[in-house]
Amino acid sequence: MSNMFDICKVCFTFGKSNFTNMKSRFLIPRKFRIVGFILFIVGITSFFMVYTAPSYANNIYEINGVAKVAGAYGGCIRAIIMGLLIIGFSKEKVEDEQIAQLRLESLQWSVYINYIILVLCFFLIGGIGLLPVIILNMLTPVVFFIIRFRWKIFQNNRLIKE
Repeated sequence: MSNMFDICKVCFTFGKSNFTNMKSRFLIPRKFRIVGFILFIVGITSFFMVYTAPSYANNIYEINGVAKVAGAYGGCIRAIIMGLLIIGFSKEKVEDEQIAQLRLESLQWSVYINYIILVLCFFLIGGIGLLPVIILNMLTPVVFFIIRFRWKIFQNNRLIKE
């Protein structure tokens, strides 16, 4: 062991502007956010179109005595989920530590709220009525995340302008 303080080195740069962009490995490029919005809008509109004309969409068949619902609802939900994930996890113009912290806090907050709502629904709704809640539960964490994250960015931008 040459020097005990080799582990604890701190480098200072006085007078130099040595700023680097944060490298985030798991974020989608910013240009795909438009694709996410398109997928989300197509998914929502097709979901409501299928919902108003249920004769096509609800092809119910049985496998081993268990009724399974197949049809257009699955495609709509896939488009909605993919669109929300792309919207929620695409990069910002400036991706720095503050944005990363806002992202983390928003994700944590959305998971907490999601599970609080899910536990309340388990206590208040029972039986087969819980199935739509569980299906909706696939979407709510990402929706809560996007709402909270966008709200926090809006608040920060408003504070910066003042």
